This record gives sequence, C-alpha cells and structure tokens, in this order.
Amino acid sequence: MDAKKATPVIVAIEQDLEDDNNPNDYHLFLAFPPASGGVSTPAAPNLYQRVRVPLFAFCERLANAFKEQMTSTALCFVADASSGMGAEMLTDIVKDCNYGVATISNPAWMTTLALIVSKNTQNITTQQFETIIFALCRLDAFRVRESVGVSRTVLFTLPGQACVPQLLPLIQKYGSSYRQKASKEEWELVSETPTTISATVPIAPLRHIRARALPDALANLNNSQASIVEAWMASIDKFLDMKSREKKISYAPFVCRVGVLMKRSVIGNEVGSDVSELALKNVLEFISGSNSRAIPEEVFEAAQSSLKRKRSEFEGIQSNNKLSPDEKTLIEKSVCNQSCLGKCISC
Repeated sequence: MDAKKATPVIVAIEQDLEDDNNPNDYHLFLAFPPASGGVSTPAAPNLYQRVRVPLFAFCERLANAFKEQMTSTALCFVADASSGMGAEMLTDIVKDCNYGVATISNPAWMTTLALIVSKNTQNITTQQFETIIFALCRLDAFRVRESVGVSRTVLFTLPGQACVPQLLPLIQKYGSSYRQKASKEEWELVSETPTTISATVPIAPLRHIRARALPDALANLNNSQASIVEAWMASIDKFLDMKSREKKISYAPFVCRVGVLMKRSVIGNEVGSDVSELALKNVLEFISGSNSRAIPEEVFEAAQSSLKRKRSEFEGIQSNNKLSPDEKTLIEKSVCNQSCLGKCISC
C-alpha cells in the first residue's frame, strides 16, 4: 500500500452469475479515486474507476501486505445488541468529542460477508473468512488514516445485531490486534447498511437445540417484534457462547449496557444513583485506548453533551413506540423460556 496515494473504497462483494467459467466465485468491487486526488478520498463519485478482483486471492495478498507493515493504529469494534441504539450512540459521541478516533459505521460489505458466512454454499473455510475480514478492515482503516488523531484508533460498528453471530468470531481471531466493544470527518462514499434492516431482520435463525421452543414463542408476536427479538437473541447468544469459552479463545471484550448510559439501569449501586458518567468515561477510555492517561476535560464535556442529546432523542423514539403490558409479557416469555439464554439474561 502506498501511503502517499488515496485508498480505494470497498463497494461490494458479489458473484457474477453470467460468468460461464466461474459463476459461483465471489468478487470484490473496489472504486479507485483518480491518481491526482492526493491522499484524501475525493468527494465526486463520478471520478472513480470501478475495478473487480477475485475476493479471496486479492484479500490473501492484501492481508499478507498489511501483516508485513508496522502500524500504531488500533481497530475497535462495536458489536451491537441494542437494535442499533448503542452503535449509533457511541459513534455520534466519538465524532462529537473529536478525540482522534476515526469512525466507519455499518459497512455494507460486512453485511454481505455475514450473509455469505451464514449460507456458505461454496464451502469457504473459517480461515479464509478470517483472512477476508482482516484484509478488508485494514483496508478501510488505511483509507481513513488522515482522520486518525491522537488516539490512533479506527472505530468500526458492526452492521446491526443480526450480523454479530457471523462476524464476531472472525474478528475475535485477531483479538490481540483489535479492541472490541460490544474524528469529525464522515465518509459519505462508504456504502452503509441501514440499521432498520440489519438490526431487526435475523440473518441466521436461532434454531439450535437450546432454542427449540423459540418458533412457537415467536409465533405469539407480530412479525416486526418477532424479527427484532430473534436478531437480538442471536447476538446475545453468540456473545454468551464466546464468554463461556473466554479462557480457551482469549475473549475479553469490554461490555457496556446502553441502559446505564441512558440512566435506565442501575448496577451495583443504590436505586436512583447515577453511574452514567462513570460508564461514559470507561467506554471512552477503552475506545480511545487511553486507560493509562486522563481524558482531557474538554473532550469529556463534549462527550457528555453528545450523550445528553442522544438520550433526549432516544427517549422521544421510545415514548412514540411503547409496548403494551401484554406485548412486554409475550416478549419476556419468548426470551426467558429459552433454556441457557434465559437463565444467563435473568442473572
């Protein structure tokens, strides 16, 4: 990779069904900016040159190239289990406090990769998927290198809780290089997956033995509620599964409850006490990698103001989408009756 030149934008991962020789092979589509554009990605999409390359062969070479490079930039991933609320909240806070963290939100290529992992009709190996996600994440991070400041961090939000079961284990493979979390510049040319889809529509139905009663339970909910509940449960289930094997797979994520930031949950304190500021400070320290140094006062004040705005926004959304007591009861039964999952959540 040439640090003096602009980096291509990841456009899509697709098959070419009209290819007579290899209709089932996956291809990566990249958009290369003009050579005269400098390091920054130019804003005019019509100036880009679209290029198609074999997905795995390209990612394998790209991964090897990145592994040979020395980098001080860390990748931090937000794996959401709050129907998009947590990911959106943290992304906006990080942007508003401007503490040297570049952000890449809900990249569409990750959604496509999650779908491929879920179906995997081409028998792609786990190692190949790990290589693909490592290479493409590093490519995206390299593209926003000018937005990386003092924190030397690029924050990725996985595109919705529906993608977490497929993507989280692949990211964990490189846990020593990443920071996992359940700049002002925005990259409008990056294709994002709407959270109305990826946060509410399950990619891989939760149908294993621990959730064998789930279909009957979900049948009591309307379609929208059933989809959201199943997508959320799939995300939580994968997290709990990996936590149960944390020593074996070296899984040590930072976990933050959105309810604490929203002042809707109390943990280890008297009822009515407010630990939201402490939770905000902890999550900012983790994302920015500043555990050993104090967050500047002006940065934390900006983060507090941003969080206050998000609280107000989300409270308004919730007040307009209240569940009836009967609906709450049905949803709770759907979750809590699912053996291991229900027991862990109720603890």
